[in-house]
Amino acid sequence: MLSAKVMTRQDIGRAASYYEDGADDYYAKEVGASEWQGEGAAILGLAGPIDPARFRQLLAGQVAPGIRVSRGSTRGDAKERIGVDLTFSAPKSVSIQALVAGDARVLQAHDRAVAAAVTAAEEKALVRRKVHGKAQVEKSGNLIVAKFRHETSRERDPQLHTHAVVMNLTRRSDGEWRALKNDEIVKSVKHLGAIYRAELAAELQALGYQLRHERDGMFELAHISPAQLAAFSQRSHQIEERLAAQGLNRAQASPMQKQLATMQTRARKGVIDRDAVFKDWQSRARELGIDFQRREWKGESIERRPPVNLLALPGNAAERAVRFAVNHLTERQAVITERELIDVAMKHGVGNVRMKQVDAEIRRQTKSGFLIRETPLFRPAADNGVAAVQTRSGWIATLTKTGMVREAARARVDSAIREGRLLAVDGRFTTQTALGREKRILQIERDGRGRVLPIIGLDAAAERLATARLNAGQREAALLLATSQNRIIGVQGFAGTGKTHMLQTARDMVEVEGYKVRALAPYGSQVKALRESGVTANTLASFLRAKDKDLGAKTVLVIDEAGVVPTRLMEQTLKLAEKAGARVVLVGDTGQTKAIEAGRPFDQLQNNGMETARMTEIQRQKDPLLKAAVELAAHGKTSASLEKIAFVSEIRNDGDRRAQLVRDYMELSPAERDGTLIVSGTNEARRAINQGIREAIGTAGSGIEFDTLVRRDSTQAERRFSKNYEIGDVIQPEQDYRSGLKRGELYTIVDTGPGNRLTVTDKDGVKIAYSPAQHARISVYQPERSELAAGDVVRITRNDAGLDLANGDRFRVAAVEARKIVLESDRKRVELSTVRPLHLDHAYATTVHSAQGLTADRVLIDAKTQSRTTAKDVYYVAISRARQEARIYTNDIRSLPAAIARENPKHTALDLTRERRALERERA
Repeated sequence: MLSAKVMTRQDIGRAASYYEDGADDYYAKEVGASEWQGEGAAILGLAGPIDPARFRQLLAGQVAPGIRVSRGSTRGDAKERIGVDLTFSAPKSVSIQALVAGDARVLQAHDRAVAAAVTAAEEKALVRRKVHGKAQVEKSGNLIVAKFRHETSRERDPQLHTHAVVMNLTRRSDGEWRALKNDEIVKSVKHLGAIYRAELAAELQALGYQLRHERDGMFELAHISPAQLAAFSQRSHQIEERLAAQGLNRAQASPMQKQLATMQTRARKGVIDRDAVFKDWQSRARELGIDFQRREWKGESIERRPPVNLLALPGNAAERAVRFAVNHLTERQAVITERELIDVAMKHGVGNVRMKQVDAEIRRQTKSGFLIRETPLFRPAADNGVAAVQTRSGWIATLTKTGMVREAARARVDSAIREGRLLAVDGRFTTQTALGREKRILQIERDGRGRVLPIIGLDAAAERLATARLNAGQREAALLLATSQNRIIGVQGFAGTGKTHMLQTARDMVEVEGYKVRALAPYGSQVKALRESGVTANTLASFLRAKDKDLGAKTVLVIDEAGVVPTRLMEQTLKLAEKAGARVVLVGDTGQTKAIEAGRPFDQLQNNGMETARMTEIQRQKDPLLKAAVELAAHGKTSASLEKIAFVSEIRNDGDRRAQLVRDYMELSPAERDGTLIVSGTNEARRAINQGIREAIGTAGSGIEFDTLVRRDSTQAERRFSKNYEIGDVIQPEQDYRSGLKRGELYTIVDTGPGNRLTVTDKDGVKIAYSPAQHARISVYQPERSELAAGDVVRITRNDAGLDLANGDRFRVAAVEARKIVLESDRKRVELSTVRPLHLDHAYATTVHSAQGLTADRVLIDAKTQSRTTAKDVYYVAISRARQEARIYTNDIRSLPAAIARENPKHTALDLTRERRALERERA
């Protein structure tokens, strides 16, 4: 892994001694512990081992005798930046192989991988300069980097890592030394880390070592077991224990929580007796039964091989890595960035691909037409407040408008691009698949215009609706459904405008004419609400899986919550409806949360001219101020909306804020608590609030612990590779497979290899091995132990047709026994066997996605401004759940307006190609 830390003047003294500390490491004499790198270092004649005195001079900005470069504050205070520490840490197994087993070749492989990443960082070196009195930025392409390799962690565990200290110095094209502009280097930490891992993995395999691949491009040496890794990982144990004290593990904790736990458990790095440490490592190895003479510990488990030209092989690794990245990323977004594409491809192909091969493959797939790239865009590198982003031809046109001759303008722009004054913006891509789906959806709607007869004549429909209890917007929508001559129509309705009541009225009217109204919705809880209103309803997924779609020319197919239906499912549904001659009514709100999968077809269809009725009269909110807040939020005016919220509390500390929310909840009467919904932005906050309430009401510690299942967030592309699973995960097939996996049964993963193989056990301990690449319809869960007690409020987390349970259904626990629990709601009572893990979770607090579709008298909202889940659509959904009152608890009132104004964009392939066509016309 790679981490980055910006160093300031106050770091000079302690930094120099800390970095030089590695010179006395056990293997430092065999393989040098320090080394200069970079074109800047070469210009200064720096090579080989690092001289401590010269290192300190450069940290202080002294390039040569009498020449000192100022890097910031004219006062020379402690905040002046002196450099960036890029710390490259080897996987634990690599540290053990290099330092405990004593394989100096692995040390050298690590050094070469670090050098490759530093070379890539050098390409991103920038420097400021003034030309004719104007600040500009140019590519310098040279760095002074001091690399220090260390061998131990603070707990004296083997931890091979290198500090690559990038000096805040670089030489401009005019020969002057100036402060480095390091923005692009710091922003590229993930990218540089991927290069390091890819180079290291390739080097290790060339030495004859097999790798065990893990999630996110991580890997370990295959011959070193998890138990052996744990025995040499005291530091990890300390961090995990600190997280466990907060009720968290590494998977659940946020990056900030993990960083805090790391800092809180960090010991001082004192004087180390290297010989004693090495002897301790050898002793631990003997206790673990490690035999360094075995073939795998000598790198002889596979034949050593020189690096091969992967691009020359058929079906090469680079092609597979890029295709995986495209499939993985485009499942959630139709438009992806080049940085994301490279990062995911490098992680997936680690050990088999290098950066140049991935770059070449992306160019090949773009040339073939599979990938569609937007026209390159450029932005000014200078910090002059200019935020314009234009194509090359756009910048040329801008200069010609000032009176410059076109040839001169072209030369000026090309020079600016070449010298780095204009920087390329991270390129974006889409795919032919995404583009084709969007085009087909819009084409089906256009082809359906004027193709059906009205179900009821306009005058007759208006007469029937005259006495119905509908407002103007509801009446317009019902009238459109009954009288439109278009096969596909839309109903755009704000939250709480009575869309379900409108649908009931329209259904009664058209079914008299011999038509059948069927409804589809994305989630089981939405389907239940529709059924309770008397509408025949199914989930969209179950409808698409069913062999008999039960569609015909007399069917009116209503797609509820159409705003959260992704492009993939919308295309399939509209194609089926078109083939059957059925009518389609899309009902939803483009302002609420979007689909998790790629696309926003409901919004696209409206923008493309789909006949749409609009329901804007909000009825849910009974408090006038709250109603005004929701109306403003519905129109995207979040800052004005926030001013209407009567209760906004600022408590900066996360724990204190959530504790206050719990106390306020407990001050409500039991009846008021039953009518209260708590909404959190993240699952981590949800768990903390749930636990706080359980402690406050007294159910914590009074129940029984059961195995429960939490769905792992993964894409279909990830689920096709065993390295993306973890031992102990639970899978649940959605269909029967020849491998022996049965639909609905639970299986526990016991092995994730070798190769792309998973081994699972069923409830009887019978093992089944299979390839996840051939098993597409599998749900994956992380098992947890959860206490359930009588009185707890819980929610169902998976549809169960046999028990008539839908994902999102809420119950109160009536009784708890060792082998069953009894759940009750206002409408039903159900018993669940606890013999196998439960799809159940505490439900005092819920995330916004789970809250969409719910209504309560009162909503309490935990809104952390730094969280990506605090955004415009999330805020709108959260406050619109409440009838009477919405309370907001935040860590920063001043930052809250900007946070809730943030967009959660869902880009479309047509947006990208439309911009491309416009730019091509501009060039013409």
